[in-house]
Amino acid sequence: MSVVWLNGEVVDESEAMIPALDRGVLWGYGLFETMRSYGGAVWALDDHYDRLCRGGELIDLAVPDADVVRGALDAVLAANDLGDAGVRVTITAGAGPSDPQADANQPPNVLATAWPLRDYTELYAEGAVLVTIPGGGRPLAGVKTTSYAVSVAGRVIARRAGGDDALFLDGEGHVLEATGSNVFVVRGDRLVTPPLTEAVLPGVTRLHVLGVAADAGFKTLEEPLRLDDVFAADEVVLTSSLREVYPARSIDGRAVNRGQMAEKLRDAYRAAVLANL
Repeated sequence: MSVVWLNGEVVDESEAMIPALDRGVLWGYGLFETMRSYGGAVWALDDHYDRLCRGGELIDLAVPDADVVRGALDAVLAANDLGDAGVRVTITAGAGPSDPQADANQPPNVLATAWPLRDYTELYAEGAVLVTIPGGGRPLAGVKTTSYAVSVAGRVIARRAGGDDALFLDGEGHVLEATGSNVFVVRGDRLVTPPLTEAVLPGVTRLHVLGVAADAGFKTLEEPLRLDDVFAADEVVLTSSLREVYPARSIDGRAVNRGQMAEKLRDAYRAAVLANL
């Protein structure tokens, strides 16, 4: 049994309660950020916090001060005796009257959680099996809202098809992102990823991988990608806060090219993380 941080208190997860009429519970009116802790230090928290604030401005949700978020994450890591871990902060809009047109009249609820990291050794070695979903993508793709049903549905569809994750395509057939990861392709010495104008999440790991790409010998390029581009690539790479940098193995049952670039990028990324914690 783990403990969580809820509204300023560290409590057993079984005792943590959010009101039934909270707008996050009823409507998915909330925001979240998932991060990775290395040795008890949360990586790129400032970048995640900035994205949280941008989301708060967009959907009119009050975000706690950065010191509150940092203190909550430090507290929940310490309380669970975790060093290398996944952490998440969730902010819901708060409770209000039963009337669905009424605004919340109670303060937002802030929840911080932490858990041991999974072992990603097999994923790094074998690569992810992806299943495409045409016409997919998330509304408000640039914001990490708790309205996450599209991504949840994508993972369910992928699992039913024997895959690890879904790869969203837009109505024009452009490759967007996976349910919780950004997508890159390797073309020689070029590392290419869809631009943020393609309605993809501005991933924090995506940002830092672009920043260290030169250290791994790559030139970076942001441009739209189609499936033909992906299958023609030397390698397909995905990035996320928890899984860092990892390769794809296949898409819709068709193998994609494999190389050593995911490992090379992951090494460069992790070196930057450890140098800047």
